[in-house]
Amino acid sequence: MMPSEARALSLHPDLEKAHAELSRHGVDAAQLRKLLGHCDGRQWREWSGTVELSDEHGRRTDMAVHVPPYRSGRRLGALIVLHGAGGSGEQVLPYFTALGDRLSMAVLAPTAQQPAETSNNLDLAGIFGSRFSMPRWDLAGRDFPLAALRWARTALDADPDRCVLTGVSMGGLATWNLGMRFWPSFAAAVPLNGALSIWESFGPDARTRALLPNTLPLPLFVVHGGQDTRIPAEFDRESVRILQDLGHRDVRYVEVPDGAHGLDTLGLTPDTPLFSRIEQWLGGARRGSQPLEIRHRADEDAHGRAHWVALGGIGPQRQGDIHARWTVPDRIEIAASGAQRVTLHLCGDRISPGRTITVTVNGQVSTIVFEPDLATVHRTFRETADSGLAAEQVVHLDVPQLPVNEPSELNDRTRYRDADSK
Repeated sequence: MMPSEARALSLHPDLEKAHAELSRHGVDAAQLRKLLGHCDGRQWREWSGTVELSDEHGRRTDMAVHVPPYRSGRRLGALIVLHGAGGSGEQVLPYFTALGDRLSMAVLAPTAQQPAETSNNLDLAGIFGSRFSMPRWDLAGRDFPLAALRWARTALDADPDRCVLTGVSMGGLATWNLGMRFWPSFAAAVPLNGALSIWESFGPDARTRALLPNTLPLPLFVVHGGQDTRIPAEFDRESVRILQDLGHRDVRYVEVPDGAHGLDTLGLTPDTPLFSRIEQWLGGARRGSQPLEIRHRADEDAHGRAHWVALGGIGPQRQGDIHARWTVPDRIEIAASGAQRVTLHLCGDRISPGRTITVTVNGQVSTIVFEPDLATVHRTFRETADSGLAAEQVVHLDVPQLPVNEPSELNDRTRYRDADSK
């Protein structure tokens, strides 16, 4: 069976039929997971146009698409582009087609819509005006940017390890926030004239800044216009400084001296120095393999997962923290807080079928027999359309509550100097 056939079957709407066909081919759980991640070298077709995109709420929008010319020896990547306030995907797409052509990345530019839930848009009103009521991006990731990412994987068979997120202004804000929440899904992120939070206009937004360390594993290239009066460059400057102090290994910051808020003022036309720097940097961008140690923070279940571990049952107005690591091939140690359960997404890369895994969560020990299951691979791939997040076994464990006076190392890396503590 070819990899593309395995992916098509795994996404087939008739689950029973698809599962039966996979079984008929003698494909087991480990084989299916490997097939889902491989490339069979199919040639893609160059085209540009508009497609209709649906999000998880069932809302629809137009997405401008540009698929570059085929290049032998490469698998197609994806560049998700998020426009600014008052813009559209069709308007912003032309700024990035040359970059997509150079990098063999399809450029996908969805158009934002009004929020699915009732909102007064206060998170944008502070910078774009108190009467701001335009379409906007859902910073928690429940709308079109992640739907575009899924579409790239399913409709274009884009390499999930070569998916990059970028955006300008309101789209730059979304790039930061989606990068903080869904960092395992991207190879890199490029915020342009953005910020962590519009509330930073009134002082440090401690709740959003608390998520910033999530981006430590995510390569970042941050660009801001030095003359931007809509979203001051100092916001991005401070975020980059914090990450550098935390030891981020691949964060770049370019402040364009004469750049203003508009994308066309940043000098991103082909073969300019900044375009060439971004092109070269993104040329080597690939999502890394699943790490053996994970630190992640989430303020809702929707982004509680980080690679092979996830938090669930995060309470309203709370933040969940997790530090999980494989200490030896058959042992996992987890410290967690702010959540009711931990979910493990296990694969056979480190453990053989039938072996016992010892899992310690906040000192409570559980034993798990690793039992790969074809249906689990099938189901978890359907959930994300991301072969890198498919699992052979899924296990749920309760989180024992830590004593109030017991010190926790979960927050060690986030103890940076904050203006709130001055």
